[in-house]
Amino acid sequence: MSEPANNFAKNRFDQRVNYAYRFSLGVAILFSTLFISLLFFGRSLNSDITVSTYVTLGLCALTAIISIFLCRRGMSTTGILLVIASLILLTASRIFIAKGLAVSTGIINIITVAAIAIYTLPRNWIARVISLAFLNAVVTILAEQFITNIPSAKNPGVANAVSIAIGLVFLGILLLRFPRLTLRAKLLVSFIALTILPIVLLGVQTYRATHQLLEDQIKAEVLRAALDAGGDLQTFADSQFVTLSTQARSSDIVNYISLSPLARANSEEEILAQETLKSFTKNAPTYITAYSITDQSGKVVLDNNKNNLGVDYSNQDFYKYVLETRKPYASGLAKPAGQTDYSFYIAAPIFSKSNELIGVYIKTYNASLFQDLMVQVIKKSRALKAEVGFSYIMDRSHAFVLAHSSKANFAYKTYLAETPETIQALAAQGLIDPAQADGRFISQPETAAELQGLEETATFELPSPALDYDSALSTAVLIRNTDWAFVVSAPTSTVTGLIQEQTRNVVVTSIILMALAALAALWAANSFTKPIAEITEVAQSISAGDYGKRAAVHTRDEVGLLADSINVMGEEIQRSIETLESRVQRRTADLSQATQQSDKRAKDLQTIAEISRSISTEKNPEKLLTLVTKTVSERFGFYHVGIFLLSEDKKLAVLRAANSKGGQEMLARKHSLGVGQTGIVGYVTSTGLPRIALDTGADAVFFNNPSLPDTHSEMALPLTTRGTIIGALDVQSVKPNAFTEADTAILSVLADQIAIAIDNSTLLEAAEASVEETKSIFAEYLTEAWQKKAETGVIGYRQTLTGGETLTKNNLALTENGNNGNGNGHSLEVPIKVREQTIGVLNIKPAVEGQEWAEDDLTMIASVAERLGLALDNARLFEETSTRATRERLVADITTKIRGSNNPQEMIKTAMDELKQALGATKVEILQEKNNNSSQDH
Repeated sequence: MSEPANNFAKNRFDQRVNYAYRFSLGVAILFSTLFISLLFFGRSLNSDITVSTYVTLGLCALTAIISIFLCRRGMSTTGILLVIASLILLTASRIFIAKGLAVSTGIINIITVAAIAIYTLPRNWIARVISLAFLNAVVTILAEQFITNIPSAKNPGVANAVSIAIGLVFLGILLLRFPRLTLRAKLLVSFIALTILPIVLLGVQTYRATHQLLEDQIKAEVLRAALDAGGDLQTFADSQFVTLSTQARSSDIVNYISLSPLARANSEEEILAQETLKSFTKNAPTYITAYSITDQSGKVVLDNNKNNLGVDYSNQDFYKYVLETRKPYASGLAKPAGQTDYSFYIAAPIFSKSNELIGVYIKTYNASLFQDLMVQVIKKSRALKAEVGFSYIMDRSHAFVLAHSSKANFAYKTYLAETPETIQALAAQGLIDPAQADGRFISQPETAAELQGLEETATFELPSPALDYDSALSTAVLIRNTDWAFVVSAPTSTVTGLIQEQTRNVVVTSIILMALAALAALWAANSFTKPIAEITEVAQSISAGDYGKRAAVHTRDEVGLLADSINVMGEEIQRSIETLESRVQRRTADLSQATQQSDKRAKDLQTIAEISRSISTEKNPEKLLTLVTKTVSERFGFYHVGIFLLSEDKKLAVLRAANSKGGQEMLARKHSLGVGQTGIVGYVTSTGLPRIALDTGADAVFFNNPSLPDTHSEMALPLTTRGTIIGALDVQSVKPNAFTEADTAILSVLADQIAIAIDNSTLLEAAEASVEETKSIFAEYLTEAWQKKAETGVIGYRQTLTGGETLTKNNLALTENGNNGNGNGHSLEVPIKVREQTIGVLNIKPAVEGQEWAEDDLTMIASVAERLGLALDNARLFEETSTRATRERLVADITTKIRGSNNPQEMIKTAMDELKQALGATKVEILQEKNNNSSQDH
């Protein structure tokens, strides 16, 4: 074997060893992390974790660590085979841990093993290992479908999520390697993916559709049973409402409750009403324990049981409902004071003869009636006889079970969560005894929340206490005008057997189809790749120098055309070799020239950048122009550099800066050129286009300047900013043909930078002048405003230890001549400023003679003076604004009053009266101006 081939093989081996080490390290970290995570968080995840789970995970982690050691010793193939064997063992062991995980782990195992094998194993091992992983996945999936007595996964989502995450990672790694695979491997993988993926998707879709169909059937059956049974319970409630409403309309009861409270006692109406209640009780069922009549305040005023007199129902929800809706209503579970049995109430409104609600008629029922109703409903309902599951009647307000078809001991227990707040609330209503609260709770707050928010019907799937908190599919039906809900539930496990059978059929069919697809893919890959491999061998021979090698053409399809192309290529290469050296030499020379030009352009661009940085720091326009000419001349080695700027009328290009001696002479005589008239500078400032004069003697546009006699080539570039030409950059050289088009492009960048710098400098100068002018105007305005303020009489304020006073010009003179000081200490005068303008003085005298001012005192006083200035100016502005607003409002009011009349005389009179009142004048006259024709006074 040749030396290049040996080097290639060695590099490939080293690469496989490197990949093997990385994969082993990654697998070791992955499974060690999973092992440790399950130790700490496994129980909280409620996952299917057994001893075998820890054993397999630990074995995989240990095998990966051994593989790391073997890779370091150069035995990477052995180490990777151990890792792959542990992964295959892990997949096979899943069927003995929990049912429902084989499909996901099997597919993920194929992807993982394929990725590891392709990166780390020799070619003769790759196909074997992938085939073994595929066979293991098939056997594992089939075994899971037919082996019984394997517990179903309680929470397969966690395991599947972890498997999918791992599979996606290795699938990404596999796809990264896909472009480097052989054509045979690519075709094989593509064919298998294109055939197996639809089969898998079809199987998944079939499984989901079957599961959904069975689940919908169960839901429909549960809903039908709930509606059927709920209808029977609704019929019972409606019959009670009819009876109750009929009795509430009894004339004796209406006449009695219509009396005033003071007239009811011992009245004839009361005797008749009592007799009526007794007549109701004679034929009443035994489960009705009390008949009560309340007034509008909610207190019982008449009852067949005298112990109930005075009981107040005004805070009960059922009583409030009757008052608000004026309809009968049945309450939830209740426990009247002094009774040991649970009860519930059915209430109906009592209307007067004028149809006004004057009271409420209430019957108290023993809660044991609900269990009897449950038995009757089950006997009558055909849907419940179909054994869809179990049913119960629920008190929606407090989630108490009123009756249960299979768990009679659930009666009068609540689904609310057992918390101190809940216990306290239920105890306050007498529904539970706090000392025996532990036996009154069946914690299922999710179901309680569903029922409390029930409107008509609701279907939900939640854990059920009746099934030891296994999942149940439930439908709840609201009983109208009651606090009751009838719930029918069916365990979700009822569809498990049917789903398993359907899944088994889908899996077996899918595996058969996938096996056929794999065989077809293998045959197709071999058919396509064999002739291509022969052509590849010929191409390799040609690339090695055997240009006489030719490929055999067996067919006239694309492969045959490829063989012809290879043969033609060999002939072309043989002819091309002869002229290759000359082409290489020419291209080398061209490359060298291009490199030199690139170096020059890079150096020029770097120089331009340095120039831009240096001129960007100068703000004075005149200094900036001088700096530009000097810097450009020094950096580029130009004989003369000048900057022309246009005059205000845009007719002349005036030289504003130059570096050469001749340029200085031109500056002294204020040299200028006509725009569009003289020289290439005039041309550039007129057109805005660069211009080069390679030979100043032959260029017709060139202007012969006696101050620059050594110029042999010249280039002028427009200075343009914001789309406007402001001047030109003129550079001259003592060499003929010193400038090229490339120089124009490079120096145009510099010209743009110079134009921007000039424009920025000009704008800055104008802005500074504007700021100074604004400051001057504001200072004048502020001074004038405070002078006017001082003319009003009040010029300050004095505060002493004895009190304070307002200062005017008069009392200021008196107090200055008097003895109102506070001692002869060093007085302190601090100017009161507003935006650097002094508007007053803060004069402070110490209380103690000879007192010196501390630094902190001076700082504090200065701060106070600063804030005082702002406050005083704000007050002045507010006062001016208020005065102006008052004046405007007064004018508007007078104008409105004048417009209130259409009579001119009335309008004039209104204007005079309002002006007199507003100005406080004693007399207001309006005089008409005299003219030549007539005059009239008003």
